[in-house]
Amino acid sequence: MASTITTPLHSQQPPQLEAIETETPLNLRKLGVVVKPMEKPRLVLKFIWMEKNIGIALDQVIPGYGTIPVSPYYFWPRKDAWEELKIMLESKPWISQRQMVVLLNQATDIINLWQQSGGDTQ
Repeated sequence: MASTITTPLHSQQPPQLEAIETETPLNLRKLGVVVKPMEKPRLVLKFIWMEKNIGIALDQVIPGYGTIPVSPYYFWPRKDAWEELKIMLESKPWISQRQMVVLLNQATDIINLWQQSGGDTQ
């Protein structure tokens, strides 16, 4: 079972322009331009929930373009997935300290939930 948690990235991207049609009282059509803010790229934690392991990975989602893997899956409890995720996040200078804390807290919450639900039963 795979699931995701997203965290928005802060970026300075120009808004998208979208043409819309409007009607006047005379039913004449006019072409207008509306400025539509562009969605920001975001980081997505992905999880693979298994009986004896939980996998954690990080992707970056660029709206309109797709998903870019940022990390491989790190598996808990085979290795310390939280520590591996932390080291990887620290190696990415474009990920803010605040985002790193949020992502690591989310990973902690999911690992704890997995353990409480009977994960790592040996």
